[in-house]
Amino acid sequence: MFGKIHIQTVFVISLLFVMVLVSCSIERKIAREYIGNDSTRSVLVIPPDYIFKTSLKSYEIDSAEGLNEWVLDSLLWENSLFLKYISDSLFLDYYFENYYAEMEALGFTVYREDSLISFLSGKSNAYIVNLAQLELEEYVMPIKEEEQFGEYLYYEVIDLNAINANSWFEISRVNEEEDKALFFTSHYLTDEMHASFKYYYFTGDVTFNYDIDTLLVEEIYRLGALVGHIYATYTFDYLLNKYIDKRMFEEGENRSNIYYHYNRQKNYLTPAKEDERFIPLDR
Repeated sequence: MFGKIHIQTVFVISLLFVMVLVSCSIERKIAREYIGNDSTRSVLVIPPDYIFKTSLKSYEIDSAEGLNEWVLDSLLWENSLFLKYISDSLFLDYYFENYYAEMEALGFTVYREDSLISFLSGKSNAYIVNLAQLELEEYVMPIKEEEQFGEYLYYEVIDLNAINANSWFEISRVNEEEDKALFFTSHYLTDEMHASFKYYYFTGDVTFNYDIDTLLVEEIYRLGALVGHIYATYTFDYLLNKYIDKRMFEEGENRSNIYYHYNRQKNYLTPAKEDERFIPLDR
């Protein structure tokens, strides 16, 4: 009896494995079809008018809890290391010029707000990408460095200046308002730290040495350029997986739980990591 149960179990597992492989094979075929059929895709990209800038360093302001919101925000702004020096227009230029360029490289005809009429003239495979909100946050990130010497673990915590670039996207197909999806995504940048522990064998002492290269405003603009490029790939991946979902449903096939990422430079598909894709939000 044990032998029969064991054989049946192995058979079921093997059958499920084969079904998953077949499903993935079909999904990859559909994905390749979407990637190759790039002659009709178009997208209207809508940037925000301005950037929200938030300092999370209220602990640096005396009696911050007793101040009204407007006064506190003004003091935080004046005491910020980076935010007050960031030009909205320049950061948005870095962000969106790279977003446009990557979307075009991925096979989309890209339209800007001043080309709305041309965009809406009879295009069937058209999408609207609206960056509903963009925020830069200034804060301090504690970084823990540690190293083991013998039976003892030594550690130090160093505060580094940090900037978050937070983005909220709305993506919808033209004339299909109910198809709108909302997403959040974020990347950060910190001071660069070079740190090391040193153990003195004769005395048993341990010292910790570090140098910090302070974050520069120019690097924050480069962060804008980087995320513009990255979020174009996130946009493509979302539309790619949405297409796979639709085709698998139409063909009566079971969809796997794989969310695919397309690497344009290497022309291959891989499962996307959780932290390398849009975070969906409830409407």
